[in-house]
Amino acid sequence: MRYIRFNNDGWYARYDDGLNKTNVVRVADAAAARWADVFGGGTVHIGYDTRRHAPELAAAAAAAVGAWGLDARLSDGPCPMPALNFATRSDPSAVGALMLTADHRNADYLGIRVRNNDSSAIGRDEAGAIEDLVSQELGEAQGPFTLEESVGPFLAHMASLVDVRRIRNARLDCILDPMYGTARGHAATLLRSLGVGVVEIHGDTVDDFCGTHPEVVEPWLDDLEYMTGQTQVDFGIAIDGPSNRAAAVDGEGNLVAAPKLHALVLMHLIKNRGLSGRIVLPRFSSVVIRRVAESLGCDVTLVPPGPTWPFEEIRQGGVITTSDGLGGICVPSLDPERNAFVTMLLLVELLAYEGVSLREMAANLDRAVGSMEYGHREIRMDPGRCAVLRNLLPGTNPEGLCAKKPVSVSHADGLRVQFDDDSWLFIRPSMSEPLVRIYGEGVDRADRDELLDMAKSYVTSL
Repeated sequence: MRYIRFNNDGWYARYDDGLNKTNVVRVADAAAARWADVFGGGTVHIGYDTRRHAPELAAAAAAAVGAWGLDARLSDGPCPMPALNFATRSDPSAVGALMLTADHRNADYLGIRVRNNDSSAIGRDEAGAIEDLVSQELGEAQGPFTLEESVGPFLAHMASLVDVRRIRNARLDCILDPMYGTARGHAATLLRSLGVGVVEIHGDTVDDFCGTHPEVVEPWLDDLEYMTGQTQVDFGIAIDGPSNRAAAVDGEGNLVAAPKLHALVLMHLIKNRGLSGRIVLPRFSSVVIRRVAESLGCDVTLVPPGPTWPFEEIRQGGVITTSDGLGGICVPSLDPERNAFVTMLLLVELLAYEGVSLREMAANLDRAVGSMEYGHREIRMDPGRCAVLRNLLPGTNPEGLCAKKPVSVSHADGLRVQFDDDSWLFIRPSMSEPLVRIYGEGVDRADRDELLDMAKSYVTSL
């Protein structure tokens, strides 16, 4: 049988290369065995996204959980990840959760993510313990499970978090792109309940997602940008496949980069909602959000990449927001996990408060802290070569990386090079898959693209 190795808090595979009922059940069975051993009993919430075969595979996973005497509760339809997290956190009997998804990967993939009973991502130690329990000889045991409505209570909770009267009075209109993912129908329902006019695109059932990736980066946002620019609406919003990340487009069809969206949300939380505290960011985060935090008197805590580090900081308290740098924003006072619905609602509330266009707010932000352009690239390579690169980077001299002269270099979690004009590059081989991620920020788009291209050439030459 196939060896199962987790990527952070879950296992993913292509439908034509290992993603099948047997392997999904093996992972669910191992997670259930772990929970039964640690907790003795309790509830496990199971959700799934809009990918093909996800409903029947989720039902098979629920039956595997039920076979261990656990109370398996399966969502009665495709379920946004934040809705599953909310159901899990709200249930004092919960011992964990499973989500069948492949996040932002294309439609050729599916997988299964494992969550703790507080909805946080499992860490490497817990993932290793579950991997060790994955059986090579799967039995036939199946147990009972029940269906539950996960989305309705979640949407009601989301609506309770914002100033409904102010939003209604603003009479906003938008284009919404759920990218064929779990937000389809649900995000539009929520916005309409708040008085926002919504035109939804990419909300139908399409097995191959029309060849797109449910990821809130260009070029997958082209349709949203075009539709928003061609119609008389106030803004556009895109939500990725599992509903963790969001992207915004102004009324003229221009993408508001992820760091700027985070900065605007942060300013709203402090100025209009009266929050105070610190910001937690990954080491590859944008200069823009750091400048805004400094201007607002907020301390910034930098953490290594990965899903568990921000949650550890949140547990310590005093955190206004965290971000994964790619559109996934967490506001712990509203949700301790990334939640694209929260991002969407805070953007709408911000527009209602300020009474000016999103384009004008983004321009004001540029004038206040300076304009920078953020981006990232990914390079897939042979696993052996990727492992070699992990060993090479700590001793790498970045002098030849590009024409700019470095002013500081860090080898923590990869290679980060800072230049004297505030531009920077961060190169990090993935610890769980044969992939190298390159992040960078330039003084303009041309500078950013040149930095990213040079870094890509640098990596492939090592």
